[in-house]
Amino acid sequence: ASGQAYVYLAEGRTSLVNPVVAGEGFDLDDSMNWDELYAQLNQEQLIEELRARGYDAVVLNFSSATDYLQPNAFVLVELLQQLRAAIAPQQTVAVAGASMGGLVSRYALAYMESHALPHAVRTFLSFDTPHRGANIPLGIQYWMKFFANQSADAAFLLSRLDSPAARQMLVYHHADPPGATGQPDPLRGAFEADLAAIGGWPFEPRRVAIANGSDNGTGQGFAPGAQIIQWAYSNILVEIRGNVWAIPNLTNTVIFDGRTRILFTTNSQTVTTSGTLPYDNAPGGSRATMAQMDSVAAPYGDIVALHPAHGFIPTMSALDYATTDLFHDISADPDPVALTPFDAIYTQAANQGHVEVTPANAAWILEQIGIGVTGVAPGSGAGARLRPPAPNPSPDAFRIGFTLERGGTVDLRVFAIDGREVASLARERGSGLADFVEARFASLIAEMF
Repeated sequence: ASGQAYVYLAEGRTSLVNPVVAGEGFDLDDSMNWDELYAQLNQEQLIEELRARGYDAVVLNFSSATDYLQPNAFVLVELLQQLRAAIAPQQTVAVAGASMGGLVSRYALAYMESHALPHAVRTFLSFDTPHRGANIPLGIQYWMKFFANQSADAAFLLSRLDSPAARQMLVYHHADPPGATGQPDPLRGAFEADLAAIGGWPFEPRRVAIANGSDNGTGQGFAPGAQIIQWAYSNILVEIRGNVWAIPNLTNTVIFDGRTRILFTTNSQTVTTSGTLPYDNAPGGSRATMAQMDSVAAPYGDIVALHPAHGFIPTMSALDYATTDLFHDISADPDPVALTPFDAIYTQAANQGHVEVTPANAAWILEQIGIGVTGVAPGSGAGARLRPPAPNPSPDAFRIGFTLERGGTVDLRVFAIDGREVASLARERGSGLADFVEARFASLIAEMF
């Protein structure tokens, strides 16, 4: 695999100092380059605000974004190694992955840790990533397959559904012949086994996640088994039918009914499934697949979307939440973070578009990327190790603990994200093991940012 890394330095900077890496998601036709990626990532002026705060944007564009996830993860491994060689030894890096890019980043970081490859990543930000799978309505998948011979658009989208990355991520994938229930492609299980073999998750960075789906169980506005696409046309020479229903909640339901008759040649297919979970209408970052189908000019009649969008990345998938209930009310849990593998999560009540950046989650992203920034080299000679600040967060005073393998001179200072020194907390001889320095949060925060 291969890729290109676009580097957009912070304001006034002439060399790479403080990188934030963003990995590309699932690019259907590999048409996204710098202009398109910049427009996507700069929603709510996110990239420009990062640059104004002293961060260098590094955007990774895969040459084949629909390839297997693992090879593209190795492209990110190579990029992180090149970044470490280009920046100061004590500098840390933030890595953000949107959608598929989050899975690629997760695999890359876990691989590096399992193979003792230093990555210097302080924060891994997962943005609406399908940790437990993505969803394209199974009935629509069979619609694409049935009409692929009559429609170049359907044939292209079917080829994307059959790409390695899609087969690794989709919770249900079409089969030939259709099965009696929804099943993933075998590549999905193989990827999950491969990920588990390298530890499943990176453990060195702080892990944070955003879900674009509802956190209170609000669905997409239609019931399991509801019709979502309607297409019917008939005259003396031609008859076309292409109807799609959402997958059911366990019950036996028709999800696709297709028929074409041109003169005396007729083809038809009906797909019925049972035992499925209602992913199509589940809370999650949504994708307007049905509205896109509606917008295409059909050769005969009119394709009608009875509902515009479906659940694409379920909320429970984006957070890898400890439940099998797609409609679980996360907002009612006393400690939702404890039910995820993350250190912090961002959710909201309403379903939003997949990887939609809003003013609220943009502010949260900026905050999370700044946590843990370091600007000085570690102490030498006495084996200094910092402990996490406590309490965290703090409205006022907090304590920074450190340990020394033996007594030595301590130089403990606080630096802003642009490298400025804003506070000197200790410059004295420390006895080791149980030394603490107390600082005031309010007096530092304005200087740090």
